[in-house]
Amino acid sequence: MLKSILSLSITAAFGLLVIAILLPTQADKIFQSVLGQVVTVNKAVGVDSPVKTISSAINTVINKGATVITSTAPKSVTVAKDTSPLSQENIIDATNVERVKAGLQPLKTSDKLAASAKIKAEDMIANHYFEHTSPSGKTVADLGSEVGYDYVVMGENLALGDFVNANDLLQAWMNSPGHRANILNTSYQDIGVYAAQGTYQGHTVWFAVQHFGTERGVCPALSTSLKTTIDTVNLRVKNEETEISSLRAQIEDPKHTQDQAYGNLITQFNTLVGKYNSDVALSQTNIAAYNKQVIAFNKCLNQYQASKE
Repeated sequence: MLKSILSLSITAAFGLLVIAILLPTQADKIFQSVLGQVVTVNKAVGVDSPVKTISSAINTVINKGATVITSTAPKSVTVAKDTSPLSQENIIDATNVERVKAGLQPLKTSDKLAASAKIKAEDMIANHYFEHTSPSGKTVADLGSEVGYDYVVMGENLALGDFVNANDLLQAWMNSPGHRANILNTSYQDIGVYAAQGTYQGHTVWFAVQHFGTERGVCPALSTSLKTTIDTVNLRVKNEETEISSLRAQIEDPKHTQDQAYGNLITQFNTLVGKYNSDVALSQTNIAAYNKQVIAFNKCLNQYQASKE
């Protein structure tokens, strides 16, 4: 029978058992501003008479990228090798055993999350702390971005102590409601873990890190080609507006004689207005399609936000 947290802390002469949890963190709703300012254009103008007021078409889409942070190399530590009871494979297997017992899908091993977990464990050892936020202010979300894990949700479990094996470690986490909730969170698809021995308060102990997450690709994709098309058409519309305004000024000039050149000017104006209206209609169609994608993406993110609360 596995030892409880309390007995584990007492039976080892220098046994320390400290565990902490960080609830899931969400990716920024990078398209929330788009949803709040849905891209629109004004109605197309008519061409039944030579002179019309041309309404401008202004369309903006905001896309905020993730910041990549470069960390300093941590000091060397004793790493849990593949043959170690606290190897990555053993900890992930023990984690997935608990998920399967609860009727959940096992988590997939993520090299990126393994890398972020490694950074966290080695940073705690090198800088002598045991917190979810590092002395430099980094959180699990920062580490996810640092290793290129483009997430919609992430979470972190930490453990420090004299653990016998992976099952011993998992039992300690499962005995804590908060850690258990992270392990059994249905929003996670991926996992990366890392364990290493280091010194804490004068004792050599294991530092263990679980990083959970689900990549942004789980949500509907936004078409970059469609966005490029929208930008291209809207630029063309703005140029057409400028040209139409110039032609209109010439047509409305009272000094302009009503001759063949004037008739040609009107024909040119109406032809351009027709092209403008066609481009505005195309822009409206493309923007409506893109906004549907944005709404679907935000709806997906909202579901993960709800799972956090």
